[in-house]
Amino acid sequence: MTDEITRLVRFTSKGLDEVLQAKNQGLKGEITHIGAGTGRYNPDGTEVALRDERQRVAIVDYEDLGDRQLRMAALFDGDAEYEIGEFGFYLASGTLLAVYSVAGKLLTYKAAAARVLQKFTLDISPLPADSVTIVVGNENLNVLLAEEIAIMAAASVGNMSRHVDLMLRVMQLEAK
Repeated sequence: MTDEITRLVRFTSKGLDEVLQAKNQGLKGEITHIGAGTGRYNPDGTEVALRDERQRVAIVDYEDLGDRQLRMAALFDGDAEYEIGEFGFYLASGTLLAVYSVAGKLLTYKAAAARVLQKFTLDISPLPADSVTIVVGNENLNVLLAEEIAIMAAASVGNMSRHVDLMLRVMQLEAK
């Protein structure tokens, strides 16, 4: 879904205006939160809010991929249960910067008491250079590195297993 999100995110007029004003003052717009809602529509850039926002959370992890691509993650948790058909990216002021939604399409589902970890790659090439930054909230999960850490751990376990097997074979040979 990440590549699809990159292509279909629509920046809002109000969000773009705020980012431009900040840049003109020598500042950057700070993307701090991601919201999830049940609306399913094709955004047109005039949005000032998600149509049916159910939850807004601080960004829990962030990585600059280069080429004006920012990868970030949000963790939606709690007792709420809802279908997710829209995501919104919010500036520190609360202004909706960008929306991702597709008419009639369910993006994912948030079950009661379940945690939904959603990763996004946001293409900021439509924005002025050096005009935004990502602010990670208090709960930094380092979730964007989780896959790489799991691969390294699996390789370590595999190496350890091979060493134990080799040691047991040597012990068998020495016993003869």
